[in-house]
Amino acid sequence: MSRCSLLLIFLLILPGCATQGGHGGSGAQQSSSGLARFAKSDIDEVIEIHQQRLMSDLKLMMYKLYLRNPSERHDRDIRDTRESVDRIFAKRFDHVFPGLEMADPTDLIRLSLEPSYEGDRVLAFTIGLRRMLMASYDNRTEFYYLTQADEQKLYNSARNIEIAAWLLAERRDADGRLLLLSDSLQDEQRNLSYQRLFGQMIATQDNLAEIISHKTGRLIKTMVVKTATVMFLPI
Repeated sequence: MSRCSLLLIFLLILPGCATQGGHGGSGAQQSSSGLARFAKSDIDEVIEIHQQRLMSDLKLMMYKLYLRNPSERHDRDIRDTRESVDRIFAKRFDHVFPGLEMADPTDLIRLSLEPSYEGDRVLAFTIGLRRMLMASYDNRTEFYYLTQADEQKLYNSARNIEIAAWLLAERRDADGRLLLLSDSLQDEQRNLSYQRLFGQMIATQDNLAEIISHKTGRLIKTMVVKTATVMFLPI
C-alpha cells in the first residue's frame, strides 16, 4: 500500500479516534495527537513554528504599544495591560470586535492611524495585522500533508508589515504629534525595540516564503513597495 493511501486511511479514522478513550478523554487526546503528528511532514511543522513565533512577536508588540500609549487601551479601568492583551489573543483571530467589522484587515490598519479615529488605536492596528497575517496562512493554524502554505502570500504579508511599520512611525495629527508612540522620540533615551519586533516578523515571513518556494519550485514575484503610497499588497 502506498504512503498516500495510508495517509488517507489515517485521516479518515482520525475523527473517530478523537471520540474514544473513555469518560476521562485523555486516551482519545493522546491518540488524536499522535495521529495528527503522523499526518504532518517536516515542512508542516516548520510552517506552524514560524506562525507561532509570528503571533508571539505580534502579541509582544501589542503589549509594548499599550505600555507606550496607556490612554488608548479600551479596558484600562477594568484590568491590567498583560491581562488585557492575553484576553485579546485568547480569542480567535477572526473574532469581531465592536467597531472593527471591516472585511479587509488592511483597512483596519489604516483606520487605526486615521487622525479622526476615536477608538482604541492599538487594538485596531493589532487586529488588522493579525487578520492580515493569518490570511497569509489561509487562516489555518495547523498544516498537514494535504494542506500547504502559499509562498507569494507570505512574501506579500512581509511587505505589508513594512508598510504598517512605516505608517506607525509617520502618521501624525493636525498638530504634528504622532498618533501612536512607538520607538523613541527626539531627546528620549534610544529605544528601537519596536523596529526589532517588526524586523523579526518580516524575517519570519520572508524566511518561510523562501522555504516554501524552494520546496515547491515556484518562484516568488518580488516587488518594491512604495510606503508613501500606502498600497498594501493583496493576500
